[in-house]
Amino acid sequence: MVYVCHISTYRIEVIVGGTWMYSEKTGLTENGYPVHSSIYKNLITNLPTDVMEFPDFPFPSDSKKFMHWKEVRDYIFAYADQFNLRKDIQLNTDVKSVKRITTKPVPSEAAHQSPNRPQWLVRTTALQGGGSKEKVFDAVLVCSGHYSVPHYPDIPGQESFNGVHLHSHDYRHPEPYAGKRVLLMGAFQSAFDIMKDLYPHASEVIISLSELDGLCLGELYKKGLLPHNVRTTTFPQAINGSVVTFTDGDTLEPDVIIFCTGYEYSFPFLDASCDVTVSEGKRIQPLFKHMIHSRYHTLMFIGMPFTGLEFPLAYLQVPIALMILDGSLALPSEQDINKETEADYRDRLASGQKPRHAHKYAFPPRWSYTVYCDEIATFAKIDNVMQPKYRSFEVVIAAMLKNMMTYRDYSVSDSHLECHHSP
Repeated sequence: MVYVCHISTYRIEVIVGGTWMYSEKTGLTENGYPVHSSIYKNLITNLPTDVMEFPDFPFPSDSKKFMHWKEVRDYIFAYADQFNLRKDIQLNTDVKSVKRITTKPVPSEAAHQSPNRPQWLVRTTALQGGGSKEKVFDAVLVCSGHYSVPHYPDIPGQESFNGVHLHSHDYRHPEPYAGKRVLLMGAFQSAFDIMKDLYPHASEVIISLSELDGLCLGELYKKGLLPHNVRTTTFPQAINGSVVTFTDGDTLEPDVIIFCTGYEYSFPFLDASCDVTVSEGKRIQPLFKHMIHSRYHTLMFIGMPFTGLEFPLAYLQVPIALMILDGSLALPSEQDINKETEADYRDRLASGQKPRHAHKYAFPPRWSYTVYCDEIATFAKIDNVMQPKYRSFEVVIAAMLKNMMTYRDYSVSDSHLECHHSP
């Protein structure tokens, strides 16, 4: 059986590393492809190394708990070398399309050939030489990530803003914003980390919180725990030229708006025959367990749930994918799969989550990453390699909610920290 693992569609990979390959460029590359990476120059990881690392390949013992992006990039290089993976990775190649095809069953392989197990015609274009190729694969694993296509909120009049505006995807350095009043739209990690990078340079940084203040930044502001030139406000209701009006009626004239509003799932290489839709850029359908196409079981998506633990999550999901492909893990009927998936989505909405949270595991106790990992490991009857990371992850999340300004100083021995969060 042959598999294809699609690494990136928005930037032709010339070296391993994916989003951890920093680029000074924003917008388009010299080859006309959108810049894939969202890394900025001073980025420090927001999760500790013992949580981020692959279970079979720890970070060096002398690594800092929270590290610069260069060290993560070097870790990926080392992983590829340790397991001799480079020979199996085809770089300088753009996947143009993936199309479902129906082939005549081979009697000896009939058990693995059914309407639920189609093959896939993959068309690629080489960066060097520009030649196109087509090849048939038994399965496709989509591993293109979800941190490269910016998501923008729909705010009336936002196109009229006459100052500088950009998405956090295009943020690289703090110096261009020296002396500026900067409005950060968003209430999660990118807004907070960019604020920390900006506030020594900007005259004022205002964090515009959505209805879900995921990091309790509003509480920190009220307690006087944010820097002197940083404050929070509500989310914009409208923009008119230079004036932003917020939902509480307050107004502001910022010099710069940075949209820290997350990213969208995007798979333009999937042909209509794949029967995959993405609602409002945030919900992939039809997916079972957030990874398996409910009708075509030879098409799977790795690393799509939003957990922040992409390396170990992929390490857990891929063996499950292989079990499905070799027939050792049976799946429920398409009807039962879709019924379970839709029930989970409706329960999310009933709990107060938004449609954009369909794949997000940041709402304990039911929708936490630990629940998801336990669920898929139990379903596949395999060991959950994520369990040893639970304690460290839970403590750092609790430290974040206690005080985002100091959470990187936490210790796993801080047993008094408890994590409470609801949508």
